[in-house]
Amino acid sequence: MSGVVASAMTRHGYFGVGFAALVALVLADLAYTKPADVSLAGRRASGEAATARAIKPLRFQGFTALHDRRLASGTVPGIPPVDIEHLLIGPAGVFLLDSKNWASGPKPQMIGDKLFVGMDNRETTLKRLDLEAQNLTSALGRNLPSGVKVEPVLVVHAKDLRPTPRFLDGVTILLPEQFPSVFGQMRQVMTASQASKLAETLDRVLPARSGDRPIRK
Repeated sequence: MSGVVASAMTRHGYFGVGFAALVALVLADLAYTKPADVSLAGRRASGEAATARAIKPLRFQGFTALHDRRLASGTVPGIPPVDIEHLLIGPAGVFLLDSKNWASGPKPQMIGDKLFVGMDNRETTLKRLDLEAQNLTSALGRNLPSGVKVEPVLVVHAKDLRPTPRFLDGVTILLPEQFPSVFGQMRQVMTASQASKLAETLDRVLPARSGDRPIRK
């Protein structure tokens, strides 16, 4: 049926046939996709969108947010690619934000100096994020002001997670509602003008993950 409709809307009948085949492939792919995978992808997307909304008020504190970017492979020899959900640039520095939507399912909790989700120790998650921030710092080094490095931040969407903000394994862990107080109290490492110019530079340097021009959220 989809192919028939598409065929009627174009001057070339074969377009409808191709469209029908494409629809069939998509449906087949969905049929073999595990529900758990779909649910996980949905939670990730929801977490990223919620973080983008939480970041918005920070623009009144001189911050600029870049979303859905990528440090491409080969940009700097020896530096692996880095997928960037959110990069926050402001007078307090440059921050690589990674979102985790743990509002449902196993409860996130701090046990001693470790972060757990249910009984799963997330030390690997924190170390990976810290390493990505280090790699991003190395790759962007010549564009960053002297002494400024990319700081990793894990944004947790959950009903509760205490104590936060918390610094573990090189990563700041916080809830989205803590953004204004946390970033507002940080020591400034550059002026608002310098931060704005740096954001413009990084906007050019880091392409969108999709390959299209990113939309500022």
